[in-house]
Amino acid sequence: MIRQMLSSFSRQSWLRKLAMSTPILRDMAWRFVAGESQQEGLEVVRALNAKGIKATMNFIGTHVRNELDAVRATDAALECLQGIQAGGLDTHLSLKLTQIGLDIDEQICRRELDRVLRRAQALGNFARIDMEESAYTEAILRIFQDVRAQYPDSVGIVLQSYLRRNQADLERMVALGARIRLVKGGYWESEQVAYRKQAEIDQAFLRDMEFLVRHGDRPALATHDPAAIAWGIQVAESAGIDKDAMEFQMLFGVREDLALDLVHRGFKVRSYVPYGSHWYEYVLGCIRRDPGKVLRALRPKAKA
Repeated sequence: MIRQMLSSFSRQSWLRKLAMSTPILRDMAWRFVAGESQQEGLEVVRALNAKGIKATMNFIGTHVRNELDAVRATDAALECLQGIQAGGLDTHLSLKLTQIGLDIDEQICRRELDRVLRRAQALGNFARIDMEESAYTEAILRIFQDVRAQYPDSVGIVLQSYLRRNQADLERMVALGARIRLVKGGYWESEQVAYRKQAEIDQAFLRDMEFLVRHGDRPALATHDPAAIAWGIQVAESAGIDKDAMEFQMLFGVREDLALDLVHRGFKVRSYVPYGSHWYEYVLGCIRRDPGKVLRALRPKAKA
């Protein structure tokens, strides 16, 4: 119920304006968002890199309704790639296809995605396509499969384990040789489309994680759950997979202590670093996916 309400709220322009002008919400946002500008995002990445944590940058936005906004979002991605190159930073890019025109016209989306991937390829970088609501899953996978044929080393995909269809999608993408980030998923979906009970979601994630670790190409496991991380490590060790062949991914502002512990143990860790003026959408999404996680992250640390 809470997830459904928050999904509805995120589409209300008046509430967005109210939230973005409320100091306490803006202060909360900076725990999970690097800042409003690209430069602020790059500086956060630089600080993470200094701690041994890699990054993936995301210019916040989704579901644009006109071509000009889609082009602007693409331009922001291109500028980000140039900024990464100029700064010598260890980060790649994450983007949503509805931000670059998928809701308007698929051909516009494909054109803008090609602009991003051509630049990423030219710079020796990488862009990963985020997964969105289940209504877009098939279109996103179809577009990904097409662009991967042209940019095999420059593009990856995200899959969501809470979708009932995901096991088949995972097998299909692994067979393709896709670079996959596996997440549990957090959009509001019907019970016919997605698992709704936490125990079922956790079970599906562990199942998919084992398959991806054993059979995938450079799997990226996105979780803050210590038990899931331990399981991923156990599977990798039993399969004789080197630490360099996989990575864990976490959200900026959440469980950096866990990320640093993994780094110190020799594992690759990548932080998802969002930035941009539409930070409200991202923060509300974090709350929608896991209200408890956000509240735990906001607790003040105990003094030594």
